[in-house]
Amino acid sequence: MNFTLLTRSMLAAALVSGAVSLAPQAHAADSTTASNCQQNGQNDVIGRLAQREDCLNSRVQNYQKQSQEAQATREKRLQDLKDKYANAPANQKARLQNQITNEQSKLTNMRDQQTQRLQQLRNAPQQQRDRVNNLGNKTRGDVNNFLNGGL
Repeated sequence: MNFTLLTRSMLAAALVSGAVSLAPQAHAADSTTASNCQQNGQNDVIGRLAQREDCLNSRVQNYQKQSQEAQATREKRLQDLKDKYANAPANQKARLQNQITNEQSKLTNMRDQQTQRLQQLRNAPQQQRDRVNNLGNKTRGDVNNFLNGGL
């Protein structure tokens, strides 16, 4: 009886430690963070999670900077077209108006895409924490089921 209880306890501890050690690696192949972040030798779960969150935050900042630069370029191009339109002869105004409308549409689309992408990047750390919490809950439930006599 005591041997069975001891064996179950050891197996439960092995299951928990195995699940905890493999949890962050299960999503390491995620291309959004693994390819852009430098590994600095973090061996514990907390360190790896903190590192991934830092990497995600830096990606958000980089994306914001690049998007703002692209929008500024697009806005300058739009302003140049408006200046041309003001000084253009009557026969070119229709063509320039179409270009202005096209540029405004592209700028609006760019801003919408940036907003959506930033929301995705900002929600990634919370989704990661949710995955870890769900894995922890499942592991605890599996260990309790195992210790209580069934899998």
